[in-house]
Amino acid sequence: MYVISTKDVEQRLLWQSAWLMFLVAVSGTVMGVVTGSSAVLLDGIVSFMAVIIKIMMIMTSKLISRETSKRFQYGYWQFEPLVLMVEGFFTLLFVLYAFMTGITDLLGSGHTVEAGPIVVYAAFFTVVDSAYYFYVRQLNKRLKSNLVKFDNISWSIDAVLAAGILISFAFAWALEQTEWASYARYVDSIVLIALSVQMMPSAIKILVPSTKQIIGLAPTALHEQIQAIMDDFMERYHFKDYVTSIQEYGKTRFIEIDILLPKNYEAQRVEDMDKIRNEIDAAIGGRADEKWVTITFTTTKRWMAKDYELDEQDDD
Repeated sequence: MYVISTKDVEQRLLWQSAWLMFLVAVSGTVMGVVTGSSAVLLDGIVSFMAVIIKIMMIMTSKLISRETSKRFQYGYWQFEPLVLMVEGFFTLLFVLYAFMTGITDLLGSGHTVEAGPIVVYAAFFTVVDSAYYFYVRQLNKRLKSNLVKFDNISWSIDAVLAAGILISFAFAWALEQTEWASYARYVDSIVLIALSVQMMPSAIKILVPSTKQIIGLAPTALHEQIQAIMDDFMERYHFKDYVTSIQEYGKTRFIEIDILLPKNYEAQRVEDMDKIRNEIDAAIGGRADEKWVTITFTTTKRWMAKDYELDEQDDD
């Protein structure tokens, strides 16, 4: 019997998301050009950017599933935050450009758009984008894929964009039926500015944590968890000291623990050390394929991860 793996499901969802977002991108771009709306065009172009990022995520997912190679002996996990960082950076760059464009148009004379077709378009995609977002979110509660989680943010963004466009251009269409119809020409610029501001936090939400992982900042919560675990083991097994080094790429955790033992430590056999290793690993928890744990034992500080100066008393 063939069992579908987590990676297979992840790949299927990412490809499905890419194809559906491509249809959204084409629809938004065409509608933006036909109606003359910069806000709708922004939605379409952002969707095209999302498609490119989704394809990069799929390639990353395939690399991660290969685990290691001769050139990448620690695996390909670092590519996951790299892709997310690229997505966050270019999304932020583009929405800043859109924001400035909206300000320029608003300070000018604005421009007229066909609000009726936009309302129909926005209503349809508000429903479709929202439905797909909640569908993937529910699936990922079991899958727990970091790539799928961040990929799905693009659908929440697009749903909010579509809803904002729907409300704004419904108002613009209503305004066109009144004596204040001349003010309707500014609605598109205002919507463009509003959408740009709304998208900035989402871009930063992707950019900041992925950048932290790329530059090697240790995650505080994981560091404190490992410290608490090792404090407990230090008391139970009478270790002399320990040093931990923590890194995280996506949902994969790299944990190195160097334990300093007294010279006359009672446990000397390899089997005894392995027993302690197994207990520490069990205390850390998590799936085996989502962590890289290295635990070493030494009686000399210079073999520990940090650059300690030799203490003659310890080396006697």
